Amino acid sequence: MKIREIHVHKFRNHAQTDAIFGERVNALLGQNGEGKTNLLEAISYLCLTKSFFGSTDGIVMQIGEERFEVSGELEGDTGIRYHVAVAYEHADNEKEFFINRTRVEKFSDVVGQFPVVVLSPESGAITTGGPADRRRFLDFVISQASKVYLEDLLEYRRVLRQRNKVLFDSKASRTDASDLLEPWNEELVDRGVRIVHRRNLFLEELQPMVAESYGSIAGRVENPMMRYESSVGSEELASEEAIRQAFLKELKRKAGEEKRFGITLVGPHRDELLLEINNLGVRSHASQGQHKTFLIALKVAEFLYLQSKRNERPILLLDDIFTELDEQRAEKLLVLTGSVGQSFITTTSGSVFPPDFNWASENKRFVVHGGTVEYEGARVLTH
Repeated sequence: MKIREIHVHKFRNHAQTDAIFGERVNALLGQNGEGKTNLLEAISYLCLTKSFFGSTDGIVMQIGEERFEVSGELEGDTGIRYHVAVAYEHADNEKEFFINRTRVEKFSDVVGQFPVVVLSPESGAITTGGPADRRRFLDFVISQASKVYLEDLLEYRRVLRQRNKVLFDSKASRTDASDLLEPWNEELVDRGVRIVHRRNLFLEELQPMVAESYGSIAGRVENPMMRYESSVGSEELASEEAIRQAFLKELKRKAGEEKRFGITLVGPHRDELLLEINNLGVRSHASQGQHKTFLIALKVAEFLYLQSKRNERPILLLDDIFTELDEQRAEKLLVLTGSVGQSFITTTSGSVFPPDFNWASENKRFVVHGGTVEYEGARVLTH
């Protein structure tokens, strides 16, 4: 997948930005606050219908404006071209998304069609943050690979909200809600079982990719591992039926606690992805360098996984991450970006690239300043 060109209107600090990108490495150079990351956010809107930061539509719209638009031309690995556009109206609080000028009714249908991998300073939460950060990583990757998973996930979240409301109301009124919970229990288990099973399968596929990527960066003396820790129980959960029985058993066991706290305590929304190096937890025992190496290995594996599942090379967005990497890791990552497909790299200094880097037609440098963008040596974007 490649983005051929982009047009950004009234988005963050970009009043009007138009750019034609290279097929491989696209470097966005500029000081902090000039609009480099904003351009990556705009790309994220084309690929995911939203910001990879999780920012709301109203926030990314330029201050004082009533509407923003982002459009672009994308090309798949098979040569098929797509005209993609997204627009948001503040007055109606309404966002529209179009592919080849046809409106998309369900934004979830877009997820995975234009696969993207994001590595930014915020990505560090995957190894350093709490369980929710790692669940978010799981859901983001698997959802791009499987529409069925995304549908299950969205429906599970809806059921969870309804079930939590029943529990909360029951706690507040001090009434027995067992009968009201029964239909929600059934739906919670049905969707939850599939989510847990799919996450387990995903980790089985990802593990060798992570190990290979980690070894290529840090050598083979360290053994990175990932383990899925489910809230439905510690039993062997190899099949959906095994997960279902464990889920039902744990729901029954936690019924009293759920009534007291007024919230659902069992299910994939409470699960954890454990990251380990040589059988020691990354979050508590890893060095800063190990954290960074594990994170890069995860992102390389994410790229390879999505490529295999979508038969499409994802677009790689690298936001200001070279300043946090030592020379060895930065060099490894640059080698990767030059070989995987199209990438977008924001940095405050072009010195992260070697002096002999081939800035030809496939690789382009842009200077970003005050929401305007200049292609190397030629001012193509002045509005």
